[in-house]
Formats: sequence, structure tokens, C-alpha cells
Amino acid sequence: MPLTTSNLRSARLGLVALACFIVLGVAAWAVPGEAPAADAAEDAPDRLVITSPRICAALAVYELAAADDWALRATVANTSLNAFRDASRVPDCAPGITKALTQNFQPARWQLALDAADAVLSGSYQVSPAACVRANAVFPLSTADAKLPSTSAVLTRAQCVMHDLAFIEVAP
Repeated sequence: MPLTTSNLRSARLGLVALACFIVLGVAAWAVPGEAPAADAAEDAPDRLVITSPRICAALAVYELAAADDWALRATVANTSLNAFRDASRVPDCAPGITKALTQNFQPARWQLALDAADAVLSGSYQVSPAACVRANAVFPLSTADAKLPSTSAVLTRAQCVMHDLAFIEVAP
């Protein structure tokens, strides 16, 4: 192809356009982005209130169900929802959410907790046995009353025990 004035002009325009894109790319790379996530916590509202049954039940699952066991997660979620229903309210779980998000937060574990709460709320997962279904309180056996698990009063009242957690039905 012969080098004509038209071809030279097209080549120059192409080089100018390429140079513009390179300058924009360098400028975008050099300009600082958004603040890190840790700084975002400082911007959180002072009076944040979270009373969603789904979120608060997921928080209970996230905090209590450390074992990789779907039935355990669903049972903790169901027990939390029973407690909310019996109390006719959902407590403010914003402090717990803030603590969970700022101390070794595990996104995959949080998603599993949300999935368990969603499954119980939607009815797509039924907790069994029936004794676990009625429970409205969860107690870690190792810290329930500072006694050995075999002599614990919590264990004698437990309707359901899973992974060192006692599920109990208490009067509201």
C-alpha cells in the first residue's frame, strides 16, 4: 500500500487516540481510589439499628455454628427465629453485626449463615427432630454453667444437643 497523505493522517490520528488512552490509563492508575473498608466503619451511622429476623438469625448462626454442618446451622437459625417469635420482637443486632464484620470476618461463613436462615424462613428446610424444632434458646455446653457437660443442669433440660450446643425450650 503506497504511503499517501490520507494514510499518514489516519496513522497520526490513530497514534493520538492511542496516546490519549494511555494518558487516561496512567491518570486513572495514579489517582487514589475509594477509602479502604476499615475506614468505611468510621462512616457508619451512630444509631444503626438492625432488627431483621433474617439478619439477626444469620448472626446467631455465624456466631454459634462453627462446625461445617448444615443441620446445625439450620437448627440455630430456627431456634433464633423461635425466640424472636416468642418475644414478639427481634432485638437490635447491630452491635453484633458490627463486631462480626470488624473481627476476622469470613464472607463464606456469613453466606452459609444467611442461606440457613433463608431456608428456615422460606420453609424449604425442616429442622428435625421435633425436639429441636421447639427450642427457643441455645447454650454452649462448655460454658453454660461452668460444670462438666455430664453434670450440667443445661444438659438435663436440653431437648436437643448438637456439636456441644444445647437447644432448650424455655418459657417466654
